[in-house]
Parts: sequence; C-alpha cells; structure tokens
Amino acid sequence: MDSQIQEIKDKLSIQDVVGEYVKLERAGRNMRARCPFHKEKTPSFMISPERGSYICFGCGEKGDIFTFVEKIEHIDFKTALQQLAAKAGVVLKNTYTSNQDTAEKKEKDEQLRDVCEDAASFYQAELTKRPDVLEYLKEKRGVTDETIQSWRIGYAPAHWRDLSEHLVTKGHSKDLIVEAGFSMYPQSRDEERTPDTTKDIYDRFRGRIMFPLFDAGGKVIAFSGRFFEKVEGQKDDGGEPAKYVNSPETPIFKKSRVLYGLDKAKNFIRKADCVLLVEGQFDVIMSHQSGLPFAVASSGTAITEEHLSLLGRMSKRLILALDGDAAGIRAGLKSAQMALTMGFDVKIPTFKDGKDPADLAKEDQESLKAAVRNSKTAIEFFLEVLRPQAKDERAYGKLVEMQVVPLIAAISSKIDQAHFTRVVAERLRVPEAAIHAEVIKRPVLSTNEVEVQTSPVEETGMQPSSLERTAAMLLFSMQEPSKVESLIGPARVEDIQTRFAGDAEKFRFEFEALGEDKNTITSRLLEALESGVVEEEMTKVRDELHSALPEAQGPLIQKLSTLKKRQQELRK
Repeated sequence: MDSQIQEIKDKLSIQDVVGEYVKLERAGRNMRARCPFHKEKTPSFMISPERGSYICFGCGEKGDIFTFVEKIEHIDFKTALQQLAAKAGVVLKNTYTSNQDTAEKKEKDEQLRDVCEDAASFYQAELTKRPDVLEYLKEKRGVTDETIQSWRIGYAPAHWRDLSEHLVTKGHSKDLIVEAGFSMYPQSRDEERTPDTTKDIYDRFRGRIMFPLFDAGGKVIAFSGRFFEKVEGQKDDGGEPAKYVNSPETPIFKKSRVLYGLDKAKNFIRKADCVLLVEGQFDVIMSHQSGLPFAVASSGTAITEEHLSLLGRMSKRLILALDGDAAGIRAGLKSAQMALTMGFDVKIPTFKDGKDPADLAKEDQESLKAAVRNSKTAIEFFLEVLRPQAKDERAYGKLVEMQVVPLIAAISSKIDQAHFTRVVAERLRVPEAAIHAEVIKRPVLSTNEVEVQTSPVEETGMQPSSLERTAAMLLFSMQEPSKVESLIGPARVEDIQTRFAGDAEKFRFEFEALGEDKNTITSRLLEALESGVVEEEMTKVRDELHSALPEAQGPLIQKLSTLKKRQQELRK
C-alpha cells in the first residue's frame, strides 16, 4: 500500500494536481495561490514542490495530494487514491485495503447502483402517468417541470409488486432487489417473524412521491418516499401512514454520511462560503429553485457529526433552518451545539408566519431569501425564542442557563465567547462574571464524539512566543538542531517539539518564506534566537536585582552588564 502511494506521489507533482484547481505563482522555492478552501484576497496558500505538501496560513488546511483531492472533491481517501492512481497510470492491487474492498464488493456495489438507477427511471416514468401527482407537485408545492426533471422526482404506484416485477424483468435477482432496499419478503408466521424467502417479494415504496438520493458523484444510491395515497388492498386500521419512508441502509447508502442535495450544492457551498441546512426534500429543492443553491438536508436521520464534518470541508458558515415547533427547537439546540463545537459559525433564520422554506419559497421567494440573508446568530435566536416560554424573568434566566449557556461554552473562539457572554448578561441584566462562571463550568461535546476542526496552533491551546517561533522554524526545518539546543537547552527543545508538533509543516513553510539561501537564513535565525535568549536572561536578572539584598547585587549587576554587551554585539 505505502509503496503504491509513494509511486503515485513520484509520478504526480503537487503543483500539477493543485494547479488544476487554482492558479499558482512562484514564491521563492515554493508556490502560492489563493486558498480554495476559504475566501481570501491575498494568497496565503503555500505549496512546497520539494516536500509535496501544502498549507494555508489563513485557515490552517494542510496535507499532500491525497488530502487535497479529498477535501476539494469532498470524497474519502479510497476514492481520492483511485482517482490519483488513474491519473498517474498506477494499477492498484486489491490488497491495498480491507476485505470489504475486494473486487467482489466493488462488483456488488455496481450491481446495487444499477438497481437504483433502474428504479429511478421506473419511478420517473410512472410519474408521467399520474396527472394528479404532477398537479400536486406543480400547483400545491410550486415545483417546476425543470426541477422535477433535474432532481429526478418520480412516483411509486400504489400496487404491491409493480417495481419488483419491473426490476426482475431488467435482470436483477430478487435477493439483490431486497438488499438494495426496494422490496421485502413477507414475514414467516413463526415466533421469529423472519423473512419467508419462499414467497414472492413486494415493494417497500407504494403510493409515494419518490425523491432519489445521490452520492457525491451524482449516482442514485437510495430513496425517500413521501406519502400520497393509500395502498391497494391495505386494511384501514385508523392509523396514519408514515409521512416519509426511507431506504434502509445498504452497502452503498449510510444515512449518517449522505446529505440530500449535496451533489448539486457542493460547488455553490464553496463559492458562497455558506451552507443552508433545512429539514426535508421539498425544502431543499424549493430553496434551490428560489436561488439558494447551497441548501442540503439530512436523509432520514438527525444531523450527525459525520454530516457536519463533510460540510465543514466546504464551509464553516452554517445557516440552520429549523421547524418552529418544540421538537424542532430541541433538535436545533442539539445541532447548533454540535456545530459550534466543531468550529462552525452558526446562524438561524426566522421565517414569516412560521412557514417552512418550501412553503415560503412557493409564496414569496424574496421573503425566503431575505430571511436567510438576515439570519441571527444561534445565541441571539435562542434568546428570543425562549423568552415567550418563560412565565417570568427568573424562569427565563433558568431556561437561558440550561439551553443557551451550553452553546456559548461550545464556541471555540474565546473572543466570541466573551462577546456572547456580554450579550446574555445584558439580556438577563446580570453581571458578566456570573454568566462567565456558568460558561467555564459547562462541559462541551467530547472531541471523541465530534471532529473538531481547528488549525494546529489552536489545538495546542497556546500561541508560540517570538523565541519559540524562531526555535521551531529551525528545529522543524532540521537546521542546526544542536546549536538550538545549546542556546535554549534540551528540555525546552523537547517542549517546543512536543507542543507544536501539529504545526511542523507551518514552521517549515515560514522558514522557506524567508528566502532561498538556507545557510544565510539559518545564521540570521540563530542570531535572533540567541538575542531572544539574552533578552529573557536580562529580564530574569533584573527581577532578581529588585528582590536581592545589597550584598548580593554586585554579581547580578556584573552579569547584567555582560548580557547587555552581548546584546549590543548581536544587534550590529
């Protein structure tokens, strides 16, 4: 595996790979560009052809050709590896991954995708036979013909076996159709209620408007079906059928990793540096139809850390559209806290008359866009939403303490934390110190549960001092490490190498940005490092002088004089 990765790196230069996406310009021995992962006017995205790596000094993204393709194409490592291997002309061996990624699995995945594609075509054709469903979509929901075609919306007939029989005639086995989630075997009559494979299969989706779910490459992998009419021959037990029925998880469909509309929205999300997260399929397609093409929705599940991690590769600005009911507010609080913990800037819009995005889009597209544009921060939104729920000021304060304070605690930026602490204190008319005390004792979501995406320096929790930065540039660039150790001592060298290990690549780029002559740069940095050490020692001696007895001051004054002389020599 490692040898194949290295072979690909040997055949593909990082400047060639990155240069397909951004315009590069020379910067000494390195190259630079405007970062493709965040908006910026001044290029801060640096590429090292020598090391085959990149780093952005603006947003902290870094890596090699594989991580670059993963992030910019929004794909996993395996897919990036396959794409780059094809580009490099390297034939991958089947032993490069686990048993799940054997040739047999790849063949099965293709078969499942073929079944999904045939089902999508079937549902689309069935929709054209149902003028009543088309009327509902176009007249009641406001969906245009173009949107119906673009999103491949279809219809599942209200009969028991129409799709199953169609897929069998297309050459798909019954077991494969069941595995893909389109059909089911009747349950046996024993206590286990296991599937009775001796009987004929029947359709999972019946009497429903069908929304295909796509992978990042635009291939159909699953479906979500909205109820439209009761199924032929179904007993009326007085209960309401489920509004939505979703495909079960399959080898090619994992709910926690799929966002409806992402295949269409991903480029717009990156361009707008913003993602609109809505509740359902109609909300997504009507948002796109209304000029908000950066909208997505989760697929039959609550928003997960994996969803947010995927979105975070494209933008850290999240607009969270909530249902206005109590359940929607509860879900929104959880999603907002999760997103804040992962470094997102979270805002929430307020929609006119409590309508959802789909209904508002049909009624007044400009009102929808204005609501999104005027979204409030999550803290401010929940401060307003919670006020009517409290009978008095004390009850309101308790609600804010329980619901809003954890959101502030989840924010990684101390400046933002301070700002919202002040906002809450002013709203509750209490001292900032009281809110701050509550914030600092609140636990945030564990980093084992969420992928906290921060720059390496932020992860250490400490910014390097000027002396530490100089030493780090020399140490991580492997320039005169023994001299660095003689100046600052082995314990401090170990401390710097440990605390700032995650920033090693950044310090290498900073070293290279100083010029092309390594020897000259190293000499200058060593002088600067020694000057910093002398300055620290002088400060220490001065502090000792202040507290020293008169008889002990003589040696300290002499030492200070020697240090000043050395400082003057270094400044020449």
